[in-house]
Order: sequence, then C-alpha cells, then structure tokens
Amino acid sequence: MMTRPAHRLAAGLAVIGLLALTGCSDDAEGGGSESSSAATSPLTAYFADVEQEFDQEESDRQQVEIENLVAECMADAGFEYIPQDNTGSTVVMDETDMEEQNTEEWISKNGYGMWSYNEEPTDEADEEVEEWVDPNADYVASLSESAAAAYYETLNGPDIWSDMTEEEMETYEYDWEQAGCYGWASNEVYPDMAGADSEFEPLFDAMNAMYEEQMSSPGLKTLQSEWSACMADAGYPDLATPEDAMNAVNEQQNALWENLPQPENPDDPDAVWPEPSAEDLKAVKENDIETALADFRCKESVKWTEREQKVTFALEEQFIKDHKAELDAYKASMIEDAAAS
Repeated sequence: MMTRPAHRLAAGLAVIGLLALTGCSDDAEGGGSESSSAATSPLTAYFADVEQEFDQEESDRQQVEIENLVAECMADAGFEYIPQDNTGSTVVMDETDMEEQNTEEWISKNGYGMWSYNEEPTDEADEEVEEWVDPNADYVASLSESAAAAYYETLNGPDIWSDMTEEEMETYEYDWEQAGCYGWASNEVYPDMAGADSEFEPLFDAMNAMYEEQMSSPGLKTLQSEWSACMADAGYPDLATPEDAMNAVNEQQNALWENLPQPENPDDPDAVWPEPSAEDLKAVKENDIETALADFRCKESVKWTEREQKVTFALEEQFIKDHKAELDAYKASMIEDAAAS
C-alpha cells in the first residue's frame, strides 16, 4: 500500500536518482541483456524496509479528494468548477517493464520509447480511444476574456513560466501557495510533499553532491569516452554521453512541430493545426530506433551497466558511512509515519 512515507521517499530521494539505481548487472563475459542478475544499490537496500508499493485505489481516492477540494476553493472565489475524473490515470513501471525495455528486440521497435510509433490500430478496442473532454470548457467559454484569465489564475496560480529564463526554470522551487486552488488542494492531501522534510534538506543536498561527484569521477569519464568512441564508429560522432544521444533524438522530434506554420488564429478552438508529413515522421522514427540501437549495443560493448554501478555503489557505500546518523534519522521518521498512518 502506498503510504505517506513512500510519498516522502519519492519526494526526497527519487528526485536525485536513488530509486532509479536498481538495475541489471553484467557478468564478467557478456553485455547487460545476455547474462544479468538483479543488483540493488546500497542506498536502495538501506531503505528497502520502508514501504514503497503503489496502491492505485488509494491514489484514485486522493485524486478525487483533490478535485473536490479544488471545486470548493474555486466556489469560494466565485467560480464554478466541475471536478475532473483523473482516477486510474497513473502509470507505474515495474521491474518487468524496465527489463523488457532494456532489450534489443524492444528497442528495435520503439527506439528510446519517448514517442509512440503505432502504425494502425490492431483491433476495434484500439480504435475506440476516448478523447479527454474538459468538463469546465463550456463554462470558461461563457466568461469574458478577463474573467477567463482570472479563472485560470485562481485555478493554477499566476503564469510565472512565460517570462522565466532557462536558468530560472532550472533553479525554480515549487511553492504550493503560488499554485492556486490546485496547489492548496494538493497540499491538503499531500502535506508531506510540501516541505515537511525541510530538516533533512542538508542530507538531500549532500546526496545531490554525491551524484554530481559521480558524474565527474575518473571511472565514469573513462567509460563515457569508450562509449563515445563506439558511437562514433557506428556513425554518431560528437556524442559524449548517452544523454546526448537521447537529447539529439528528442530535438529532432520536437523540430518536426516547431517548424510547422501556425494557423492564422491559434486561439480559435476550431483552428486546424498542420501535422508533419508521413515522410518526415518516418525519418524521425528511423533515426530514433537506429540511434537507440547503436546506444544499446555500445553500452553492451563497454559493459556500461556493470562499470557504472561499480562507481555508483562505491560512492553510496561511502555516503552511508559518512552520513549514517542523518540517514538513520530520516529513515526512522518515515517508519514512524508509516506506523501512524
């Protein structure tokens, strides 16, 4: 069951990569997909007895509670709001999903998996994809332009993103008090997600510093260099890290839409937006798959998973020794909340 401590663990640790460090470890002879065994990072093992399972029923209940609170908040501000049905919308990837996606067979069909490349619906059920309809659209359309703007600001808070620089976006810290009715409602349902762990911020900062140290460690730099050389031999020069490969694919995909002309009146709900040609979509799909396959094969060639884990695990083991008291306190606070919930 998903408990409040699990939310706290996600908020405090998953953000910096802890929960993503469980993977497959290569054996001494082969690559990651041919002969692998489960390898759990020291920090993941350290928090293993803190409940982390996902409960869809509880998540749905919380979503309903948030929507009802939003409706109350909007009514207090003089607006109508029909709660939306977001239940059942959470997708949780388990270890089986991750293992399946870390195979050459899966990648040869899906590339990096960032985009969907389904050609035609395979059956009638696939054809009947229900289109989401905002239950509040008609009400908002009935408002004046200024009232509609006030409605959305009350709902979500002021628009702070349009004037932000890229640097400001990277350093932005979420403040529920500036996020309108949704921010207030979310804080009511998930109070532990809104700064209750501030006393452990120094611990989280130290973890961030540890993983930044990993990025500049000699072992990882050597591994990246070998991977980069392999990719260059495969026809992909100027890529220093696997993240560079994914970003290059993502930029090509985004450019398909960014370079399309806009309708004369983009604000018109009936405006027809152009779409990329079938030829351009095919080219992007092929590049995605080919790049992802080259990335996968080069990782196997240099034994990426095994060697990266050695670097990470060594850092985590030292981190646990250096911060045992703080980690014990944080873990104890989560277990205490679990017992009280």
